[in-house]
Amino acid sequence: MPRATYRVQLHAGFTFDDAREIVPYLARLGISHMYCSPVLAAVAGSTHGYDIVDHARVNPELGGEDGFERLTDALRAHDMGLVLDIVPNHMAMDEANRWWWDVLEHGPRSPYVNYFDIDWERNFILLPVLPDDYDRILAAGEIRVFRDDGRLLVAYGDQRFPLDPRTVEGLDDIALLNRNPERLGALLAAQHYRLASWRCAATDLNYRRFFDINALIGLRMEDPDVFAATHSLVLGWVADGRVDGLRIDHPDGLRDPVAYLARLRAAAPEAWIVVEKILMADEPLPADWPVDGTTGYRFANLATGLMVDPAGEPGLTEAWAEVADDVPEWEAIAAVARREVLASVLGSDVNRLTRLLGALCDADPRPRLFSQSELRDALAEMAAALGVYRTYLRPGDVVSERDSKVIDDARALATKRCGELGPALDSLG
Repeated sequence: MPRATYRVQLHAGFTFDDAREIVPYLARLGISHMYCSPVLAAVAGSTHGYDIVDHARVNPELGGEDGFERLTDALRAHDMGLVLDIVPNHMAMDEANRWWWDVLEHGPRSPYVNYFDIDWERNFILLPVLPDDYDRILAAGEIRVFRDDGRLLVAYGDQRFPLDPRTVEGLDDIALLNRNPERLGALLAAQHYRLASWRCAATDLNYRRFFDINALIGLRMEDPDVFAATHSLVLGWVADGRVDGLRIDHPDGLRDPVAYLARLRAAAPEAWIVVEKILMADEPLPADWPVDGTTGYRFANLATGLMVDPAGEPGLTEAWAEVADDVPEWEAIAAVARREVLASVLGSDVNRLTRLLGALCDADPRPRLFSQSELRDALAEMAAALGVYRTYLRPGDVVSERDSKVIDDARALATKRCGELGPALDSLG
């Protein structure tokens, strides 16, 4: 178990060799483990490393496999260990991500189609990558097909996308195609994706992403094949003793965090594993998570709280009241902010869940006493009323006492705020 960690943010300007140079200094400080940001291949120029494109390759901008080995050799020489940040929740939607590129090119026929959390109900992936409406950009001739190393691709600006080979058979006169918006539009409509305005992300997105970052697509880590493909290299380092601990980024984004963590623990029984988990003041870490703790947000909150004098609060509140029309209670402010986020930033997610819940309600033989719009509002109110980050319900499992209370409390608060949504709220639990 680490005695003291020192976090290092790696990027092209601070590589494995740069980190290696400070190892003797850290050892003299009494640091037992270096704690590194993600080291796998990421989007070119990434300054953080959380936008991974290849789980089987060390980031060449950091020094590649050789640089990683030099760093771990130096740590060993100073009796220090390494804690590594890994990212199971998402990957970058980048051309360098061969899994993603293959899904765009071949759609449901791709061997990687089940790697990503995509709703294929519309038979295409919506890509909100355009600065204006698709029709206007197409008519202006800003989308074009071109040939690169024998392959036909489509481009808008510096963004490139593959074309399904079956849709370009016999296509010879590319220049003529690019001058004909109708023909080009027909070709694009035959692809497994739709280029769209960035505004569509607020309502029509059909893949899971990391929060509201459209360029980071969710991974289906509940699939054993996805777990194996994304963890083979890192687990090899753990087995070889080059990595002693793992910091799990955003496990709450996963469909089933406890199943993921159990699989990880089984594969690395001796590793020190901590999770990036945001806990409320009275919320415990789930007892069935086979981990050694969290990354310390709660401790950081307590430590920084030592620098805040509660006696200063009345003066700040009075100053605010002098310039504000009113000073609402914290709960009211939080509720308004949550509703705003659910209606805008997370609108696509709420819409998708509403469709799924509506289908379940329609399958119930009992008469439905609320509209689809009311169901959407009820879902948003329940989400806004949740007192914790998320619940951990699992299909086929008995709902835990904790989750049951969280849901009941949220429903009661949502009903208090919006009693007219009672029937729709009742359908959610």
